[in-house]
Amino acid sequence: MEPLGAESVATPLGLRRNLTLDLATAVGIGATTAIIGSLLPTVARREGLGPLELAALASAPFWANFAGAFAGRLGPRTPMQLAISRGVGSGLLVFLVLVPVPLVVIPVAIAFWFTISFGAPLQLRLWGQIYPPRLRGRLLGVLGTGRAAAAGAAALVGGLLADQIGGLTVVALVGVVGAVCALAAAGLRAPQPDAARAYSARSSIRALRERPVLRRVALAQAFYGGGLIAALPLYALVNVDRLSLSLGEVGFIGVIGAIANTAAFGVWGWVADRRGWAPVMSVGSVLGLLSLVAYALAPAVAILWISVILVGIANAAVDIGLPAVMSEESPVDERPAVMAGWNSLTGARGVAAPFIASGLVEAGLVDVTGGLLLCALTSAVGTLLFLRIGGWRLSGSSQKASAIYGHIRSSPRT
Repeated sequence: MEPLGAESVATPLGLRRNLTLDLATAVGIGATTAIIGSLLPTVARREGLGPLELAALASAPFWANFAGAFAGRLGPRTPMQLAISRGVGSGLLVFLVLVPVPLVVIPVAIAFWFTISFGAPLQLRLWGQIYPPRLRGRLLGVLGTGRAAAAGAAALVGGLLADQIGGLTVVALVGVVGAVCALAAAGLRAPQPDAARAYSARSSIRALRERPVLRRVALAQAFYGGGLIAALPLYALVNVDRLSLSLGEVGFIGVIGAIANTAAFGVWGWVADRRGWAPVMSVGSVLGLLSLVAYALAPAVAILWISVILVGIANAAVDIGLPAVMSEESPVDERPAVMAGWNSLTGARGVAAPFIASGLVEAGLVDVTGGLLLCALTSAVGTLLFLRIGGWRLSGSSQKASAIYGHIRSSPRT
């Protein structure tokens, strides 16, 4: 099919077509990432993986992000390549039942996350081309809603089926669904159908570091996200060792979080279009910090429900705020490089963070509760930085408004 011109893409019909295809790919990503993120660690724990091996599993997406600086050379550069890459990544999950060896879980998860990370820069560029700025926050909210709804459905159905047919079988089935959904990306049409410009790992890091606002946001996210990432392998220890939850109960927790996540996207998209990204990420980080403290101290499963509701809302804030700040601070042609640089820098802390918390628990220096509270302390630093950025942005906007008002008052009246 020939690429559509700019006029065709800009029409309501062209916009609707792209949004429908984009939504289909989002559904596949939501289902697969939910199963890998919520169900697979518990399954792996039951298969015999220890805290450090769970840490390796939790760090898989961040190894992929760290290598994301090379996406300009190795990643997809057209919608068709994006579809093939993500389809292969989801299809690899079938190997978990074909080769039922516990440690195979880790390399398969890493390969899956590589396809997600390497496709993110091109995805950000496509969003900048096919969605008009005045509607982008709300349209990304629609995509986030679809992704979160798929995650909730996958967690619910997957958790119920896992107790009947086995957790690894469920992961493989969802992988097939994700592979089929990924094919929809091949139909995306942009006003500039040429392949994305190649960029090096060095230029991707430079593209991020040259932008002061993005540097500040990256530093805040390094601490805030680092604490949440470090806690990921410890969640499975709470689920299995402290509370003895069944896979169905773990799946239900995922459903609650997905419902909160789904409901939050539309709200955050509306806020981002009207108030900007700073309040979105500031408030979101506060909620994420509270969720971490709740999980650390949870004496019963009901507290985990509160925790996942908070983190579901917080994750939606990041998913809306991050594209918003990158779109505001960089031109569309440079966004793939900026995204790759972001993934690489934030991925570096994600590689190490899970091993630090799990290592302390494995060595007996702290228990699971103490480890999670240390993670919360790290996230608190990032939350304070986000609040400071939000205050700085608000102050800057107020000063700008005051200057404009003063100019109007001093101007001669006609």
